[in-house]
Amino acid sequence: MQQKNDKNPSFLEPKTLIAVAAVAIVYFGWNTYLQKKYPDYGKNTPAQSQVATSPTPGSSSAELAEGKVTKPVDGKSEVVTQNTEQTFQFSNDKVSFALTSHGMGLKNYTINNYQDKEKNNIRLGVSENTALFEMRWAGDDKALNFNITEQSPGHYLGKAQVGSTTITRELKFNTENSSFTNTITVENPGDEFKKGFTLLIPEAVHAKGSSSFFFPSYEHQDFFVVHNGGKHETINFNNAKEDVNKSLSTASVLSVSSQYFAAAILDKSEILPEVKVTSSVVNHSGLAELTYKPVNLTPEMKFNEIFYAGPKSIDALNAVDPAMADIIDFGFFSFIAKPLLYVMKASHAVVGNWGFAIIILTLLVRLCVLPFNIMSFKSMKAMQKVQPIIANLREKYKDDPMRLNTEMMAVMKQNGANPIGGCLPMLLQIPVFFALYRVIGSSIELYSSPFVLWIHDLSAHDPFYVLPVLMAVFMFVQQKITPTTMDPTQAKIMLFLPVVFSLFMLQLPAGLTLYMVVSTLFGIIQQYIMMRDRTPASAAVINVAKK
Repeated sequence: MQQKNDKNPSFLEPKTLIAVAAVAIVYFGWNTYLQKKYPDYGKNTPAQSQVATSPTPGSSSAELAEGKVTKPVDGKSEVVTQNTEQTFQFSNDKVSFALTSHGMGLKNYTINNYQDKEKNNIRLGVSENTALFEMRWAGDDKALNFNITEQSPGHYLGKAQVGSTTITRELKFNTENSSFTNTITVENPGDEFKKGFTLLIPEAVHAKGSSSFFFPSYEHQDFFVVHNGGKHETINFNNAKEDVNKSLSTASVLSVSSQYFAAAILDKSEILPEVKVTSSVVNHSGLAELTYKPVNLTPEMKFNEIFYAGPKSIDALNAVDPAMADIIDFGFFSFIAKPLLYVMKASHAVVGNWGFAIIILTLLVRLCVLPFNIMSFKSMKAMQKVQPIIANLREKYKDDPMRLNTEMMAVMKQNGANPIGGCLPMLLQIPVFFALYRVIGSSIELYSSPFVLWIHDLSAHDPFYVLPVLMAVFMFVQQKITPTTMDPTQAKIMLFLPVVFSLFMLQLPAGLTLYMVVSTLFGIIQQYIMMRDRTPASAAVINVAKK
């Protein structure tokens, strides 16, 4: 009789638990030490921050001419002239900015109804030398000087004369959706116009937070381009180790985006523009350029664009133009992500809380994939039943692989077991998971939105790490009640997965972690119900034995 081997180590042995605890203490202790010794460890420096403290609405920045400016009444603008620069202050409950006659760009563009974690209003187009949507001659480093001939709150008309070329630019601000219509009329274009002109989107690069496998940073800044034909291209620049310098073919949409906010240009002209994106690691700056280079000059030429600078809300962007909504990148599975987003928004309209909306969305998704889970469970259960028989067959036909394969297939067919059947349903759920990940991880609706109790912001990580710990506990329980066909060594290795997932989720947005916790809890309940159907495992043995 073969004796039981008592020397196989158990995952729950004291030595193993002590080793795991030691690794965790060293890892967390080292990060804590760095935080205390270097207070700025993993944080953004003011010079690198994309989100800066907003000025008092209506006040001028350091880029504007010196001198105090009277605070404008909401929704109204006023002119300040210093030297050759004219600036017009605008402010309402949503945004504030200063239009400058230098390039007719926007300085100090501030989103007044969104704040960062330090309670400062969000700023876009942050740059010392370039205004947002500024106009220049192509290849020049200075803005075109305009004379603002007409202005009213949110409506500006300027003219520039260069040689024989007269350029008229009209900028209209839509207070409903924070967009601008931009119309450029060129009359009597001379040789100086052949090189074309450029519209600019600058941005300060904020340092990406400290990142590791277990503590990934989800802060990102990207150049996002929609080429003619619908192809999307994303170029990250806040995590680049080298300067970005890339010229792209013609494009219809150009944006500079972070996770939740963007400044974008939508081309509406007959002449297709070219795109160039650059960034400087040393200067902590990024710049997107949209350039028109007309080939045939006519006595009068018109160029039309739509500008947007604000939150990446799919409703707001669709209100501007359906094509503008493309700047929200839902990834390869966008055809799944967009319907899921609308379901989540519809759930929020009913319950009035984004956390509960995520829970409802999670439950609906799990119910939709439930048939696949049942198929997977039945297949895994059948495979578990035939494992003793397969083990005997492996021993019996170890010198005859062809006969072994034939006998194994016969056993699995007779007992309804399919080795692929357990994996295929799970693979079908992967697109849904990635789509949900994109939806919850990039929805502006979750930005600074509270859930319950200690969770005050679903877009930030759980401050007390309660959800990641619950996730680890639920995963461990689910593993223990799930039938498995793995050998004991593999099963012990799998016991580490809850710990790994829990560590990985420590810095995930609370909304994503909430989805994972609810989904895993649903899986436990589902598993418990299906496990109540206990077909005797000996049935498979009897059937084969009679063969």
